[in-house]
Amino acid sequence: MQISFSHEMLAITLEDNSKIFYHLQNLIERNFSKWIGRKNKTIIFKQDDEDVKRRYFLKLVGKIYMKLNKRASNSDYNNILLAQDKSIKIVHLKSNQIQQQLKIDVKIEDNYVVVFYLSGSNSIFVNYLKNYFKNHLVQYRPKNYTVTIYPESSKTIELLEKLFQKKEIIGCYVEFNYNKKEYEQYRQNIDKKSIRKRKSNALFNLLEEYFKVLECSSGDSFETIRKQYLRLVKRYHPDRVLNSNQTLLSHYSKKFQDIKQAYEIIKIYFEQEKKITA
Repeated sequence: MQISFSHEMLAITLEDNSKIFYHLQNLIERNFSKWIGRKNKTIIFKQDDEDVKRRYFLKLVGKIYMKLNKRASNSDYNNILLAQDKSIKIVHLKSNQIQQQLKIDVKIEDNYVVVFYLSGSNSIFVNYLKNYFKNHLVQYRPKNYTVTIYPESSKTIELLEKLFQKKEIIGCYVEFNYNKKEYEQYRQNIDKKSIRKRKSNALFNLLEEYFKVLECSSGDSFETIRKQYLRLVKRYHPDRVLNSNQTLLSHYSKKFQDIKQAYEIIKIYFEQEKKITA
């Protein structure tokens, strides 16, 4: 029995030990809700409401590991228990078994989406990508065996780079083929959009008081805000109270300037938003 760890996965490999493999696989089928598997490999994905079951399962794996590996230490056992937040992959290898190889073409389309071209139906790998790119929109098209990833932020780039460096996924040797120059341009484009979006969000946090000046809310459209602006500048124009006392004239003048300033700043925000989404 061999154990290996990655940032997001605990990998357990059993060689010529079908009895233990099928015992563990049976426990997985009966106790865990989110898992994928086939004859010689199974992957469990973390679910928050299954923490107790995962803890007991890892204790069992640790005990089996200690029993089968005479040189195993207590630190090995503890490391297995600490894999509570990782996905768990169990692979059964026979001595004469050749590990499957996956060659996957990856293309950037419209300088926006990332498309994985699979050579055929592979539900395990598709589910792996869906879980790996969690919080992303992931679309699988079974007719042409493609998986499309819609980017979220620079986090997408971070995940892609880690993925491309992997040599083994779900018990298979994997090779990603992609145009490095095309990918570099894509990476820079996503980074720039992320920076602009962060700046825009920072600006938005400063806009609350200006929305209040215009008697609008942050959810209003620019057209609505502009109509409200035109109504207020007409209402508080100083010329309307030229013949009134100085106190009222000063109040209108200040209110008029505040309204104009608020509108100009909010206008800049909407112009930046339009550029980001263009």
